[in-house]
Amino acid sequence: MKQYGYRWHLLVTMGTRLSMIALRLIRNILLARLLGPADRGLFALLSALPELIAAVTSGGLNTAVGYQAARQKDMGVLLVQVLIYGCLLSTLLTLGTVLLLNWQGRELDRVRQLGVWLWLLIPLVPLTVLKSGLLILHNADGRVNCFNVLRLLESSIPLLLFLLLAWLWPRQLFNAAVVSWIGGLVAVVVVGWYRLKRYHAFQLKWQPQAQRNLLLYGAKSHWDVLFQQILLRADYLLIGFLLPAGALGHYAMASAAAELLLIIPEAVTTPLMKRLLQQGGGIERLTPLTLRVTASVMLVACLGMGLMGEWLIVTLFGVDYAPAYPALMALLPGVFALCYASILRLDLLGKGYPGRLSLMAGIGVVLNLGLNLVLIPKLGITGAALSSSAAYLTVALLMFLQYCKISAMSFYRLLLMTPTDMRQLIGNPKNA
Repeated sequence: MKQYGYRWHLLVTMGTRLSMIALRLIRNILLARLLGPADRGLFALLSALPELIAAVTSGGLNTAVGYQAARQKDMGVLLVQVLIYGCLLSTLLTLGTVLLLNWQGRELDRVRQLGVWLWLLIPLVPLTVLKSGLLILHNADGRVNCFNVLRLLESSIPLLLFLLLAWLWPRQLFNAAVVSWIGGLVAVVVVGWYRLKRYHAFQLKWQPQAQRNLLLYGAKSHWDVLFQQILLRADYLLIGFLLPAGALGHYAMASAAAELLLIIPEAVTTPLMKRLLQQGGGIERLTPLTLRVTASVMLVACLGMGLMGEWLIVTLFGVDYAPAYPALMALLPGVFALCYASILRLDLLGKGYPGRLSLMAGIGVVLNLGLNLVLIPKLGITGAALSSSAAYLTVALLMFLQYCKISAMSFYRLLLMTPTDMRQLIGNPKNA
């Protein structure tokens, strides 16, 4: 059974991601049709804020605890790191941010529209930090099936709660969407903590030397994670403040459709995370093969989304969301680049280059923000999508160059699947 371990985990993970796509697609359809573009945009902005604020305070935290969990470090020490340097610091920063917005930002349309929901960020941000930390710990610990269950809960609970609350509160659909989203976060945290306690008889404890090592590694990778979140969600903030709320609703749909394709690299990296971080024997063959196979499947998926995207958007979300299609098309090259970046990032972290990754992501952020400020006023949400794609492509290219330099491997050998790869995958299951 061992020799088929990765292949089995890959199939289970792919099945989980397909189920997540179906659940999220149904939820996105309901949100789009019931809320309308304006409220859908406002909900997208609110749900993006906790991850952005969490990344500011604890950007390198998950990388550090994941790296140490893959090396079988004490789980109690790692959880203390998450609770103190993640949850506590993020709570303090969120409190300061909310107070500042209510004091100085009352004239901003988005702040007025969010109203009392802004105060909800104070518990939501640390909850988001804890949820992310628990997911990373399970995956890095090699508990792939448990990680998949938690991700499935993260997608299914909000949908089920929204259906129930929409029936109970037919005139408060925005409130139903927010409460159901929070319910999903709480469910993942409760189940994730319970399952971790079941697998590890840990006690929360403080070990100064271990905490210092975690902080040192986390500090090197902090900017990488922070810049990743800025790359993924800064366009939401800029569109929210530069364009009408309806435009943000259109962009949220385009982004949600494009990000559905990330099931492919996620399904591959989830069971490989521990191995890529450990950098054991055979890694010099595993990473290139993974890059080629994943990119080939991703290319087909992106082409299919490009051909069918407009029909899917209009059919599923309604004709009001037709303006999302040009933005979706502009996002696809960048999403394709992300399939390479997600794999290369784990490999380079395992090789001990968190600082280099932070520099690469920083270059991408500067490019993204600069292009957004120029292109959004001229091209609207399509300009934001073009800016994001340009940044994703740049970061992926920089990772490629770094990996090729370290591994002494030619660039072209990492791009797409070859007939030899196909024969190896089909004919040699022991290598899978």
